[in-house]
Amino acid sequence: MGTAIESLDVDLEHDIDEQYQYQPGEILRGYISVTTSRQTFITKIYISITGQGAVAWEDPQFGSFNANEEYINAKHSVEDRGLKDPLLLVKGQHKFPFEYQLPDNLPSSFIGKFGSVTYVLKAIVNGEKSETNITSEPFLVIRKAEIPETSRKSENRSMEQRFWSMCSTGKIKFSITIDKVGVCPGEDIYIQAEVANKSPLYITAVQASIIMNTVYHARKKLIPFRQVVNKRRDEQEMTKGDGRKWQNVRLTVPPYIPESNLDYCDIIEISYSFQFRVEISGGKELRAEIPLLIGSVPKGLEIPTTHNPLLNKHWGSPGDDVINNGNNQYEVDYSHEANEWHRGIVPELRPFDTTMKNPLFEKTEKTELPEEIIESSRL
Repeated sequence: MGTAIESLDVDLEHDIDEQYQYQPGEILRGYISVTTSRQTFITKIYISITGQGAVAWEDPQFGSFNANEEYINAKHSVEDRGLKDPLLLVKGQHKFPFEYQLPDNLPSSFIGKFGSVTYVLKAIVNGEKSETNITSEPFLVIRKAEIPETSRKSENRSMEQRFWSMCSTGKIKFSITIDKVGVCPGEDIYIQAEVANKSPLYITAVQASIIMNTVYHARKKLIPFRQVVNKRRDEQEMTKGDGRKWQNVRLTVPPYIPESNLDYCDIIEISYSFQFRVEISGGKELRAEIPLLIGSVPKGLEIPTTHNPLLNKHWGSPGDDVINNGNNQYEVDYSHEANEWHRGIVPELRPFDTTMKNPLFEKTEKTELPEEIIESSRL
């Protein structure tokens, strides 16, 4: 005779945009669903919630580096009958509810090149004849870090440089403006740009990117990494006397990325920048960067400001002390080329004529999208 438990699932109430996504301080509610193929006895059903940060990398000279932090380690017995008084389950589906209030001091979920912050809910059912069934369900934590109103203003950059080739000389220059430097996950940045080529070289491409700058800490050492998390690329070739103009070109902040700084995590630091780059023949380039602040506009979707002290009283906390191996300040060299997002591929978030939003940060009012124009000109 096979196992009596046909399926074991964890169902959470808070299913936003097909993602189990929570803010620190929210109540995590759901139920354990047990489906049996026949009558059976259950001795114990318990659930655990873990949240942890981990960093690891290999150095060819100094060996392995790793560090860990623990944010949640809670367990709760939903049913604990023991062998003498097991719970009888008839054939069919059975649901066992639970709830847990998340701590306020949780960092946002993150998965990067050399480290991660992850949260997992696990359910374990002990049945007859020492039969054990286990299932797990990851969920996201996204902090709503308030963006200062001053960061919602536009910022611009301009650059020019003289180039020589075959006894001829001339300048390549560009100017760019982005409509804001403080943005929410899922929000669009609008770009205005003008590029002029008066040099004997030719321009091969123009690219605007959002770059995530990450620093991983372990054993008082660090390793930086840069990732392009989204980009717009224009590969129109421009020879001497050509110009190129961008109007209202949209570049979307990915909807499920952590806020700047990654607060409450001491082994991973995150910052963001907008980069505009003009690629020139012969491997040359002009580039400018503007620091970005990713957080949230403080509107709606409020969470409880105080905890219910009785809500988690049945949850144990058997976890070890938090390990913090990298809470020092270092000067980071970001001069190397930005790496692409995950195995060199930048994710296509959506067609350019649509929008993608993170529901936790989305505003209720609807706005009409301005017309996007990319066009060439002669100088």
